[in-house]
This record gives sequence, structure tokens and C-alpha cells, in this order.
Amino acid sequence: MIDHAGEPQPILDAAGLTRIHGRGCPDCLALTGDGPGTNICPRCRSVVALAGVSFRLWPGEILGVMGESGSGKSSLARLLHLDDRATAGQAWWRGEDDDGSALRLDLAATDGWRARWLRDRRLGMVHQNPHLGLNFAVSAGGNIAERLLCAGEGSFAAVRRRALGLLARTEVPRGRVDHKPGQFSGGMQQRVQIARALAPQPSLLLLDEVTTGLDCSVQARILDLILEIQRETGVAMVVVTHDLGVVRLLAGRTLVMRHGRVVESGLTDQILEDPQHPYTQQLVSAAL
Repeated sequence: MIDHAGEPQPILDAAGLTRIHGRGCPDCLALTGDGPGTNICPRCRSVVALAGVSFRLWPGEILGVMGESGSGKSSLARLLHLDDRATAGQAWWRGEDDDGSALRLDLAATDGWRARWLRDRRLGMVHQNPHLGLNFAVSAGGNIAERLLCAGEGSFAAVRRRALGLLARTEVPRGRVDHKPGQFSGGMQQRVQIARALAPQPSLLLLDEVTTGLDCSVQARILDLILEIQRETGVAMVVVTHDLGVVRLLAGRTLVMRHGRVVESGLTDQILEDPQHPYTQQLVSAAL
């Protein structure tokens, strides 16, 4: 995105994103986080999934979000995909409306038809569990068709052509377009998920632990595919993972999260080669 002065603009600009599960209290943020070593408020027992998360994502960039289970990284992905609402903070998405005009929306506050429009036409999500991202009652081609129809495509021939093209691009054999996801391996299910997410040509793709549970050789092929697609399409990506190898291969910049907070951020190579925060140091040393 380019502003009126010709300066590039981030596709996503998040500031102070906070998500508290529970009734919350005035002390939730002070009594949780890296210092106390917990994301559960000892006063009201609310869970602080995210607290004060801020970052920018530029067009064509891949941003890594790294941390252990419960760090808040998946909560961030759900919030950005409008599957959850922020308690506080903003996440400004910049893009184009259907008529090509510039559009700026706060993902932390958008709801109703605009939220559905964003999910259907401008955002893509690939889940760790394919059951969350695919309709197992219809075929692989049908999954892509559903996405295209939601995005406003009305021609059956165009839908079929686009579905076949996407499945071919994600290396799903043409002869399996009418097979249901339950008939595929885990790696193939992830390929179909990626094809479905890419169907409306989103400007932002969210990847949540997409290689977890897959064999190493399958992981490598999926990661290569993601890189190839990003280079070809220029789609901006947020990659959520606990795997340092995934972050190293895909992400130019990385956020390290713990107890709902960003404890370190910067260029991926710099973070992995010279981690500053004790938690990041622990993650890196554990992977050696």
C-alpha cells in the first residue's frame, strides 16, 4: 500500500492488542506477564491471552510469531482472523475495497457484514487442525468452490477452473479434485487448506502451526510450497509456530511471545543468532 505522499504503508498496524478471557479486574495486566510468570490473574482468575501486543506487517512480508503453548500466539491469529474480539487495542488493516478504492479497517473492532467481507475476500487462514479449516463433508474442489462463492464468484465454470488451478499449484493431483478431505493424508489436507485459503486472492494469510504433527519430509515440502506461493503472489503472511526451523526458513522478522506478551522482536536471523531475552535464549538453546 502507498499513501498519498508516495510512502509505503503497512498492510497491518497493530497497537496495544489485549484479550482477556473472563470478567477481568483492574489488576489483571499488572499481576500477569513475564515478571509474575503467568497469564492467569491471581485476583480474578481471568486469563490474559494477549496484553499490549504491537507490531507492523508490510506488504509481501512474512512475520513469524514464536512461543510455547499458551504464549498467546494462536490467540493473536484468531483475533486477526476475526474469530475473536480484542478487549482493547487496535489492528488496522489496509487494502482495497471491491471498487478498488483504498480501505482502512480496524480488525479489533470490525463486525457484522464488514467482518464477513474481510474473512471471505481479504483474509486467509490455515489451521493446524484441518478439521477447523476444511469442510470434510464436501470434496477438495468443493471446499475451494465454497470459498469462491462466498467471495462473490458466480460462474460455475470459473469456480471449477480456479479450483483445479489452485489444487494443481498446491500439488494436489487433478484426479483427486472430487475426493473428500478424509481420504487425504495429513500433508495433503494441509495442501487443500492452503488452496482454499488462497482462493479469493487474500492480501493477508495467517498460518497457525501448519506443519505440526507432519513427518519431517512432508513438513519440508509444505514449507517450500508456502515460500513459492509467497514469492509468486506477494501475499503478506503471519506465521504462528513453536518451531524455530519454521521461523528461520520463512520469516524475515519475528515476534517472541510469552504469557501473552511480546518479549522480543526483530530480524529473525538476529533473534536466533543473538537472542537477548532469557526466554528466547532458552528456546534457541533447546533447539540446538
